Amino acid sequence: MTFTSRRTVIFGSIGLVVGTVMPCWANCLQAAPPENVEEPVGLVWFLGTVEQVVDGVALIDFGEVQTLRQGSVVAAIRYRDNHFSPLGVLEVRVSHPTWCQTDRPRSFVPEVGDLVMFVELPGDMGSGDKIRDAFIRHQIVANANNNRYSTMRDSIEADTLQRMIENQPGWVKGKRRIAGVIRSPSVPREMHTRLKPFMNQILTFQDYEDRGVNLAQITPKSWQEVLQVLRPRTALTDTGTQEVDADAAVEPIVTENTVDESQLLKVRREVDELMFQRFPEERNTIAVICATLLYTKTSNERQWIGQQLSRSQFPALSNQEQTLIDMEAIMRRVRKSE
Repeated sequence: MTFTSRRTVIFGSIGLVVGTVMPCWANCLQAAPPENVEEPVGLVWFLGTVEQVVDGVALIDFGEVQTLRQGSVVAAIRYRDNHFSPLGVLEVRVSHPTWCQTDRPRSFVPEVGDLVMFVELPGDMGSGDKIRDAFIRHQIVANANNNRYSTMRDSIEADTLQRMIENQPGWVKGKRRIAGVIRSPSVPREMHTRLKPFMNQILTFQDYEDRGVNLAQITPKSWQEVLQVLRPRTALTDTGTQEVDADAAVEPIVTENTVDESQLLKVRREVDELMFQRFPEERNTIAVICATLLYTKTSNERQWIGQQLSRSQFPALSNQEQTLIDMEAIMRRVRKSE
């Protein structure tokens, strides 16, 4: 069966569902894999943007077809000066099939073009059939009193559903940390490529937290909110095979002692004072790596620092001699104050 014929089935079925009553779906989509498969460690990442902002209220180009509902929360990210900065979170107030209106955030003002992100475990999403059927059931209720339906929206929904249904078996079977990515049309491939190092940095920071590093003491609240929302709703139990990078394995962090909160605050102060000329996000990254080094047992600190920088959104810093010298100086000052 060709892609065109499968897409046509979804397209026509959605129109019938919202226009009349629940249809009998044709069994012309590929059968979903068994649901008792082993849960993978990978996450499916959803990438979209803020399309409109009205009186501080953001409209995002993700909706119910991407599993968002009223009360769902997404991370907001801004790309500026060739790097990404977490803004905080946006909560869905009103959901529609292909877009959502969010509540007005208190901590930042959203702008058109800001990126929005959320993640799902393939197991939480269910099989391809469940993804499709859950959306249809929701639409029956949501559109019970509607007599009209946009064929353009029909097409968007059908395309999105088809991609998710086709990719779902691979998401489940794969063992990569980033199992898959669903991009809205507003996120071009070039932007996705730019995002990859930042996505890996998020995963790395989460690994630091999971190993006991208290990032709340050294990062802004916006980072804490984003790190929290970009975790799976179901806690992962098998952490032994996790990866920091989508393709490369993580070097384990060995905790050698308990770090006092004052040391973390000292790291933050030293980084801000010594590296005041750098972008705030560069300082955030450097502060997190220095703080993690306090928890870490390694025979070659400079090499370890370089490895961590290479996994951030600022990999070029790992090759800057002065950056490595400054970070070593920061560690000496912090340890001297113990």
